[in-house]
Amino acid sequence: MTDGPWGRADLMVTAAVRYCLGRSSYIVGDCVDWLLANWERFEPGCRLVILRDISEAIQRDDEARERGDQYLPLGMDMDRREWERAAAEIGRGMVGSNVRGEA
Repeated sequence: MTDGPWGRADLMVTAAVRYCLGRSSYIVGDCVDWLLANWERFEPGCRLVILRDISEAIQRDDEARERGDQYLPLGMDMDRREWERAAAEIGRGMVGSNVRGEA
């Protein structure tokens, strides 16, 4: 493990994503934009943990929606769409500074 700009083993990246998972506010979109813009700068182990955390949160949210739960692990629909965007772009390798496809 190394100490880098994101802390030991990029711990602060993981902490930021975990804080934002399940929030229902502007922070979700800002976090996803930041995450995707900086993705290649994070250590591989950190990237695996974050992708796993996002995938597991989406699965929990799917299950909660199927049951009709009032509490949804990923928050409102607009927040869920941001996490789905993150998972999709990470999965496709479409990460970098232009994360919203803007010219």
